[in-house]
Amino acid sequence: MTWLPELSVIMPCLNEAATLASAVEKLSVVATHTSLNFELIILDEESQDDTLQVAAGLIEQYPALHVRVFHRVRRRVGFGAIVRYGLAHARGQYCAFVSADAADPVDLLPEFVKRLRRGAHHVQCSRFIRPEDARTVSRSYRLYQAIYRRLVRLALRREIPDSTYGFRAFDRVYVQALGLTSNRFSVCPEITFKVLLSGGTLEYVPGHPVPFKSGGSVRFQLPHELPGYAYVLFRAWIHRFGLYWF
Repeated sequence: MTWLPELSVIMPCLNEAATLASAVEKLSVVATHTSLNFELIILDEESQDDTLQVAAGLIEQYPALHVRVFHRVRRRVGFGAIVRYGLAHARGQYCAFVSADAADPVDLLPEFVKRLRRGAHHVQCSRFIRPEDARTVSRSYRLYQAIYRRLVRLALRREIPDSTYGFRAFDRVYVQALGLTSNRFSVCPEITFKVLLSGGTLEYVPGHPVPFKSGGSVRFQLPHELPGYAYVLFRAWIHRFGLYWF
């Protein structure tokens, strides 16, 4: 009988050799102290450091995590493209995105899965439910987030506490059936908005990452991401008027 995990953890990497082992160690602690049955999919996107070699060494070091490593060799197009590639190889009923810079509070994964088992389609960590969590985010990024959340509220008439943070888990088949298209970090709000517009259940768990820029390589550049964030919100807005996004 073929073994299938309940949860597929997708971990995209770009020059994360310095932090990847630490991120996987955190997942190992979660696996040791819970009954979660999951696989770890490490995706190397043409890293220029030793990320691929570090990832390969983790396969035997953490057998309980069922590590699989993929090296994607093609023109680099961004976070969204690499996680969609990971989704195509995932086998779990649920999927989660976890950063390779060891910044995400992965101890929340059991709570994510518990809520998915109860019927949620998408569960996300929100940095803006508790004031103390928001303080871990830089002041300029908090300002951007406040503006974006207000625009989301105006466009969709829903209060969404955090649509952009990548640390989330969801029903894999449900989300893949919605059809993801974003190639950059805008894939995160794209997932949030499409689950909402399709009538799916969204739930949020308060938490916070390690303070911004204290982890590994900095791949997120807000000026480059703003057009994508604006586009997915615009598409979600016009969906309300019968111009369907999916």
